[in-house]
Amino acid sequence: MNAVITGASRGLGKSVALFLAEKGFNLHLIASKMESLNAVKKEVSSQFEVEVHTYACDFSVSSNTAQLGAKLADSLNSIELLINNTGAFEFGSLTQTNTDQLSKLINVNVMGAFNISNALLPMLKTQQKGHVFNIGSIVTEHPRKDIAAYTISKFALKGYTQVLRDELKDAHVKVTEIVPGSINTSSWDGVEDVPKNDFIQPQELVDAIWMCYRNTAASNIESFVIRPLNRDF
Repeated sequence: MNAVITGASRGLGKSVALFLAEKGFNLHLIASKMESLNAVKKEVSSQFEVEVHTYACDFSVSSNTAQLGAKLADSLNSIELLINNTGAFEFGSLTQTNTDQLSKLINVNVMGAFNISNALLPMLKTQQKGHVFNIGSIVTEHPRKDIAAYTISKFALKGYTQVLRDELKDAHVKVTEIVPGSINTSSWDGVEDVPKNDFIQPQELVDAIWMCYRNTAASNIESFVIRPLNRDF
């Protein structure tokens, strides 16, 4: 069994990688820095007897993720799980947002998932099985004007997820959007006055992903919304 995970060097991606290794999946881990990926590979390999392959990629450049998608398509014979988890977050209202910032967040939050998923479409259709998870955001339920570019990019990812689901339904491949509120990860390091212990914990999202994946073959959980009880986050 093969699982491809983007944003796998920390936070949710790393938690998913460790969980799936325990379940016997061979891992194909992607993040921006090879050093961080190799640390995860070492941790996984010290505990589980699975294959771990690592790929460093700058998601802010769309051509990089397109090349990576082609490389994965050439090297994999099958894929059971694709988890598009890489994301970037920046503050800024519409008047503070320029085209460079929007392009960057579109590349990281949308084009990475688009390029990698599309490269693997022929394989998914041929094998007639598999599950794609795109990690969205609660901003598509409750847009925020102070993170304008991020909100726009996550709406674009939501639209792509819905089209991808329709594209793959006749091939018996499932597509699920995970829609979390604030997650207690290292992305909040250095940010003061936020109740991180009250945020969603990464393992809770891992459990949600696994539940969706283990659902019956005839049904698909299309969207899974999970957020802190404190709805300000």
